[in-house]
Amino acid sequence: MRRRRLGEPADRQKVKVLLKENNPGWKQTRLVALKMGFNGENSNAFIAESLGVSEPSVKRWFARFREGGIEAVLERKCSPGRPSNLNEEVEAYLMKGLEKARWNTAGQARDELEKHFEQRFKYKTVWVWLKKCAGVLRVPRPVHEKRDSAKAEAFKRNFLGILKQLPVTGKKPVKIWFADESRYGLLPNHRRVWTLKGLRPHKLWQSKYDWSYCYGALDPVEGKTVFLQTPSVNMQWTKAFLEQIKAQYPEHEHIVVWDGAGFHPKDSSHEMIPEGIQIVTLPPYSPELNPIEKLWDLIQDHTANKLWPTIQRLDKVVGLHLQDWWEQPLKVISLFGNGWIRASANAT
Repeated sequence: MRRRRLGEPADRQKVKVLLKENNPGWKQTRLVALKMGFNGENSNAFIAESLGVSEPSVKRWFARFREGGIEAVLERKCSPGRPSNLNEEVEAYLMKGLEKARWNTAGQARDELEKHFEQRFKYKTVWVWLKKCAGVLRVPRPVHEKRDSAKAEAFKRNFLGILKQLPVTGKKPVKIWFADESRYGLLPNHRRVWTLKGLRPHKLWQSKYDWSYCYGALDPVEGKTVFLQTPSVNMQWTKAFLEQIKAQYPEHEHIVVWDGAGFHPKDSSHEMIPEGIQIVTLPPYSPELNPIEKLWDLIQDHTANKLWPTIQRLDKVVGLHLQDWWEQPLKVISLFGNGWIRASANAT
């Protein structure tokens, strides 16, 4: 059942402006909840799941909004607690370090503070200060040393222009796809797990080098998906995957955005590219520009830390998890957010 849409155009514009500010984490979460709530298609449960909060919290924020507007949502009802003695100079120094992800531990931040300000700080005090500056511990995403940040930013700015220059016929509606492949296999993939404090978890290991692959494509406008599980990746399988896109959506022309892998033709006139498909190649070493990378990561959350008896069994499990995505377009759209991709795709 659709939820009643929140807010007026002025409220939406104000939230959009506030989201661009340097907000603490709790405030940013509430603003994003409001932004998602302005779309009546987003249920409270979907918003809560997307933000990692409880559904009652989302309902409470929306009730406050209806009673007192945006200001009521951003008012914290709890006590601020004991003063932290965090002065502006130290806060600015910590914010700069957090923006550059300079410290692996709070101890490193404390050591640097002591050296810079020539005074002693308690570890627990620095830890509290880091949290008050909206600091969080996150695993950094690997970035290739050859990645050109300027090219990646230019691609984002010029994406709409790139789409408009493609020689589509205009005789059919156009679908834009962000495509890529994922490899998975019987060699265990170990990830962090929740466990008891002081307990070091153990997971079984096996040396089996048997692999499968999955081609995938996501539509940023309607949340449609196309998947093809294959025993390998090559030009022939790539052509088969593109043919599947055409077979599933024969009433459309297609634009496929992907990276420059050797089995990804970069020219739309390549003999392996079916008629009616145009190719856009992402800048080199820029996987963060392709939202389908997030999907592969989420699928591995379900398959990691386990031993699989056969590759056929793993294929079936991966397929079942992929089914959850092709049956829920709103989940797919959430991978894109409301940034440059959806703005450009909708504009075309």
